[in-house]
Amino acid sequence: MLKKILKRTRNILRYGLSEEGRARKRADKAAARDKRFESGLWERDGELARRKYGSYEEYVEHQAAKLDNIVHRLEETRSDDYADFVRRFEGCAGLRKSRNVLCLGARLGTEVQAMHSLGLFAIGIDLNPGPDNLYVVKGDFHAIQFPDASVDAVYTNVFDHVYDMGKMIAEIERIIPVGGLLVADVLKGFEEGFVPGAYEATHWKNVDALLTEILRLGHFDLLERRDLGQVRRDHWIQLVLQKRQA
Repeated sequence: MLKKILKRTRNILRYGLSEEGRARKRADKAAARDKRFESGLWERDGELARRKYGSYEEYVEHQAAKLDNIVHRLEETRSDDYADFVRRFEGCAGLRKSRNVLCLGARLGTEVQAMHSLGLFAIGIDLNPGPDNLYVVKGDFHAIQFPDASVDAVYTNVFDHVYDMGKMIAEIERIIPVGGLLVADVLKGFEEGFVPGAYEATHWKNVDALLTEILRLGHFDLLERRDLGQVRRDHWIQLVLQKRQA
């Protein structure tokens, strides 16, 4: 909480509260984004941007290392995150009708706990679920260990950590039946103010660009698009998609 107050105070001192100040802040974010993309770590591919990895193994090692660096912050914000997940899921009519849900990239499993509180059977997978995790098992969303058409719905908020979106979408399609759901909470794009951090692996020009890519790669229809609002530093959009016959 103190860090949040200090950051807000620094921003006010630096930019002020006027529209001109907000414009300067947006410009600084854009410059930071461009600097990140020009650093050699990223490459633009049409309306997507991807972090450069030497190999898939390098990607896995990098992504698996994230939990150790953020676990204390996740623990500190867990109760707030839990309440926010409950809010997100309560407002998703399609998800409430599902009997079971697989959560991809679930880390500590706070979203899984939120689903349990709403009466859903849910489990998560993650490259690094940490020790003694009751809600998340080790797994890779590029090669999911569960059988075909075995879950009613998939939830994820980690499209920005994907190495190969085609493989991920194919795996999601495989494990849900026709009529099954993909519920994706996604961040705004790099031309909408987002600046990729140390662990993002893929990002998009805007949410429309990401949605277009998902629909291109898979057999889905968009059922609903919901603005979830600002959660700390990030603005989230929820996309609810239904698998159709190939």
